[in-house]
Amino acid sequence: MSEQPPLSLKWIMIGAAVQGGLSWLLPAFLLEPLGVPLVGALGPLGGTLAFVFIVAFGAFFGGGLLVAYFSPGNTIKEPAIAATVAIGFNQVYALTREGAEINVLGIVIAVVLGYAFALAGAKAGEKLQGETTDKMRERGELGG
Repeated sequence: MSEQPPLSLKWIMIGAAVQGGLSWLLPAFLLEPLGVPLVGALGPLGGTLAFVFIVAFGAFFGGGLLVAYFSPGNTIKEPAIAATVAIGFNQVYALTREGAEINVLGIVIAVVLGYAFALAGAKAGEKLQGETTDKMRERGELGG
C-alpha cells in the first residue's frame, strides 16, 4: 500500500485564490439577474438564503472542480482546505467593515458548506481529469 501524497501548499493557495475570487465575483454578476427575482419569488429571507446557497455552490464546488481538474496528481483535499482558507479571508475582510459583528453560526455554516462543496467539486474534477501518470506514480504503479 502506497503512502498518502503530501498536501500541496501551492494548490491550496491557488484554490483559495480561485474560490475566494469566485465568491466575490459571482454575487456581483448574479445579483441582478438571479438574486432579485429569487427575493421576489421566495421573500427576503428565502430568496437571500437561496442566492447565498447558489453562490456558495458555484464558488466552492466550481472552484474545487477547477483546481482538482488542472492540478497534477490526486488533489482532493487541497480544494477543500482552500475553501476554508478563502472563507477565513472573506470573514476577516467582512469584520473590518464598519458595524460588522461576529456571527459564529454563520461562520460555521459557511465553513461546513464551503468545505463540503469544494470536496465534492474536487472529486468531480478528479473524475473528469481521468487517469494520469502523476496519479499512477502516487499509487506506486510507476517508478518515480
